[in-house]
Amino acid sequence: MWQAFWVLVGAAVTVAGCYATGALALDRLTVTLRRQERLPLAFILGASLMHLAIFTVLALKIAYRPVLIVLMLAAIGVAVWRGSWKLKGESFGPLSLALKAFCGAIFGLFTVLYFFHAWAPESSPDGSAYHLGMVTRYLRVHGFEQVTTNMYANLSEGIEMLYFPAFAIGKHSSAALVHYAFLVALAMLMFAYGRRIGKPWVGAAGALLMYVSPVVGYDGSIAYNDCGVAAIAFALFYILELWEESRAANLLIPIGLLAGYCYAAKYTAFVMAIYALGFLAWKTRRARPVLIAALCASTMIVPWVTKNWIYAANPAAPFFNKIFRNPYFHVVTEKEYKDFLSNYGVQNKWMLPLEVTVRGQLTGGLIGPIFLLTPIALLALRFRQGRRLLLAGAVMLAPYATNVGSRFLIPCLPFFSVALALAVPWAPVLAVVLIAHAWLSWPSHINSYSSPYAWRLDRILWKQAIRKIPQDRYLIENFGGYGIARMIDEHVPKGARVLAMSGVPDSYTTHEVLVSFQAAGNEVLGDILNAGWDEGIQPARRRVFQFPARTARRLRVINTANGVPLEEFKASELRFFFQGKEIERAPEWKLRAWPNPWDVQLAFDNSPATRWRSWETATPGMHIDVDFGKYQLVDEVALETSADYGGVRLQVDVMGQDGQWTKLAGAPRDEVMKPEPFIRRWSSHELHERGIDYVLMQDTDWGADDMREDPESWGFLEIAKGHGARLYKVVKR
Repeated sequence: MWQAFWVLVGAAVTVAGCYATGALALDRLTVTLRRQERLPLAFILGASLMHLAIFTVLALKIAYRPVLIVLMLAAIGVAVWRGSWKLKGESFGPLSLALKAFCGAIFGLFTVLYFFHAWAPESSPDGSAYHLGMVTRYLRVHGFEQVTTNMYANLSEGIEMLYFPAFAIGKHSSAALVHYAFLVALAMLMFAYGRRIGKPWVGAAGALLMYVSPVVGYDGSIAYNDCGVAAIAFALFYILELWEESRAANLLIPIGLLAGYCYAAKYTAFVMAIYALGFLAWKTRRARPVLIAALCASTMIVPWVTKNWIYAANPAAPFFNKIFRNPYFHVVTEKEYKDFLSNYGVQNKWMLPLEVTVRGQLTGGLIGPIFLLTPIALLALRFRQGRRLLLAGAVMLAPYATNVGSRFLIPCLPFFSVALALAVPWAPVLAVVLIAHAWLSWPSHINSYSSPYAWRLDRILWKQAIRKIPQDRYLIENFGGYGIARMIDEHVPKGARVLAMSGVPDSYTTHEVLVSFQAAGNEVLGDILNAGWDEGIQPARRRVFQFPARTARRLRVINTANGVPLEEFKASELRFFFQGKEIERAPEWKLRAWPNPWDVQLAFDNSPATRWRSWETATPGMHIDVDFGKYQLVDEVALETSADYGGVRLQVDVMGQDGQWTKLAGAPRDEVMKPEPFIRRWSSHELHERGIDYVLMQDTDWGADDMREDPESWGFLEIAKGHGARLYKVVKR
């Protein structure tokens, strides 16, 4: 029970600290608001400022639990002392009893469902992995550190910053409750918007259309950030509307702060900052207001850009790696990642509307069948507010093509929900729509029409929330990843790293788990491991270039053609010969490659388990370049590689004394190489040499069967199994 209590305390202190900070800022700027809109706007604006304060704490490496708690309590204390804590301002007009009773009942019912789910143990895949994984990692070292083994460490984490004080007090579930607070603030703000434009039923209906949506309820009650992003974007829209009414210069600062916070919360939300600055430019035709807002926005954006530039050599990490080349993220992986996110296995994009509204299996949840009526929102174009809502919604929808998961519709959902309600502003019709939406969105009814595996809530977790069912027991029984994390902590020595082919909930383990696809170095390790069982990537082909003997100091093997999509230039070994004898490799050799110069040594280490890869689709000019340090007699070059070459065309060039490259040989002779009989041992040896003595394989991972059937051939010892995974230790090298 005490555990459940501290969960509430952690969330309450964090939410109160954000509200206090925002209330102080609003009073300092003398912003006059109605009472019902002050609370959500103060919380969201305060979150933007508090996130920056916590970022500073992490940058200074003083992120200790007392420091984070004092930061929150200081904001609350100052707000109480200065009188900013109180809800100020006039109220909107009175609401009808029918609206309060009808909408209050639906809101209350779903709030019970959502609140207890957020309060219950955190068992979401990404929430327990990278959203909170980086929180736990930074808390262990009391600040930021360079993380080159996890691409998610380089995403902007504006909302996750608020999880630090919550987690420091109440752990995982406190962070989920903070995210849920954003969802409640968003619903309140949408309702307030309807009242401000004189249409309370429109505001209430729009808020409930969004709030009751199954994917919104699930996402908003776990430690994700999508509902937080939606709240920030709508708060920015709201303040822009207030500014347009009054043209008050003091509103330019919160406009800029929230615009920048959109980027800080999620890269794709940056489009809302463009909307805001464009709106100011269009309405004022003057540079000063735009510059003020842009300067305020930069205070939220620059810290994240700077952090990535310092730690990842890429201000937009983990994206745009072809522009900002670095050793931490591969170009081909970025492309594969983007390609998957842009389709989720939905081959026919015309089926997306049905998938995200009704089925929900491929795209991770559903927003609800009622949103098939969204085209009706176009009728709201007859209202000025409708045109604004639809434009803002379209702006927030624009990045959706880059990630078609259902939850990535959440940031644009508030705008379309209110526009849909505004299109048909008759209370009886809206009441019927809301009843249908609530009925179809209740957990026990979703199964009647959606996929059984659609991402959604299934029941009220009150026993789990108050920990009547102990947290460990609930997580072990309902979240396989938690059991895997516990297995790692129980069997792997402190400080040892673990290589895994699939993700694990990092926030539940104290070990660093290197997931193969999450960083360039991890992928090299995964490639080495896969070489032990996958014949398709083992060296099976020798491409031999022969030419009249000549003296050369510098040679290169260069690609001259475009490969098929995702076909790379690869080399397990590159060897040089004279009269049938291999030229012995020497320390004075200078090795170069483009692209991926960082791994070129892998083509010169005499290991069949390692290989150099371009890690991007082959294009003309890609090469491996060797400077012998002195002139050598050479008459043959051999490239050992895998058999999967199609569009790659190679030739050997020599650099003359004039510094110019000339073609030496093309059209290589292909020879079949015999399989290396002990390649599994080579793989385990190479992993050990790189500091990896523990490997986690989930039963669904490629290669898991091979290891499970004969771990001895790998030099592995199975030390634990369970929860659909096995843990191995390298014991023979």
